Amino acid sequence: MPDIRGTTLTPSTSKVDYLEALKEAVGTRGLKTLPPESVDSSELQEFRRSLAKSTATAPGRYTCSTEKPIPVTIRGINNRATLQGGYKGVIPRWKPDSPPQTINFAAFANGYPRPGLALLAANALRDAADDWNKLDLGVKFQWVEDIKQASFVLSYAGNQGNVLAEAFFPNEDDLSYLNVYSAAFEPGTVQYLKNIFLHELGHVLGFRHEFAPELEDSNDDYSVQFGPRNPMSVMGYEFPPLLQTTDRDSAQAFYKFPGSQLGWKEVRVSGKKAMLAIKDCTAR
Repeated sequence: MPDIRGTTLTPSTSKVDYLEALKEAVGTRGLKTLPPESVDSSELQEFRRSLAKSTATAPGRYTCSTEKPIPVTIRGINNRATLQGGYKGVIPRWKPDSPPQTINFAAFANGYPRPGLALLAANALRDAADDWNKLDLGVKFQWVEDIKQASFVLSYAGNQGNVLAEAFFPNEDDLSYLNVYSAAFEPGTVQYLKNIFLHELGHVLGFRHEFAPELEDSNDDYSVQFGPRNPMSVMGYEFPPLLQTTDRDSAQAFYKFPGSQLGWKEVRVSGKKAMLAIKDCTAR
């Protein structure tokens, strides 16, 4: 099961002001988004048929990054800090509720290297979101066209080598970004966009990499194990990522967990435990 990252949540400016600043910087075209109805477009169907003919080999491992570049459509903004957040101190998750809290996402229509890729990526993200929604975690993802209603936006952010995509952890920022990179559209890989987004939406829900204790933990930023470990977890580096039974069970247990703290740090702090507070976030 994936680990849970401790993060520090920081306040942001007004969402309206933030989006107006983006619009002023990049123009209306830079913020244009795709409507959810595009799922049935003839352009998308033709693109899928062409991909089905590919015989290219898929990558052997999933590659994830921790340094998120600016999306192509909004590059050139001087204040880079408006696009970033910190990660230390708490265990964030979206506040589970009944009916489920909705985490809206939008999808940029432009910035991709070829026509059709924006549609393909957005619909793959929708399909991955549907799979996570089936777990009934008390939160659900929903695709919206109006970026003002979105908590995050799917964006293309260029070439990052072998890195396929990068997301974020639960927060109360005005707008977060789920970046997809050029490597995700390579022959042999593009067919697995839904699987890529299954992994990235795991991060959005608050889950860290399955191997985080060995490769990512540090003295002031460590992970908490919740549920059994499974190297085949959707949050591991096996490709293509697939939701395992352990992922489903542990995600449901985490989102139903009634306590306010989790974790321990005996390995690094001798003789005492270091608990992390759970921060239940409300989507903006």
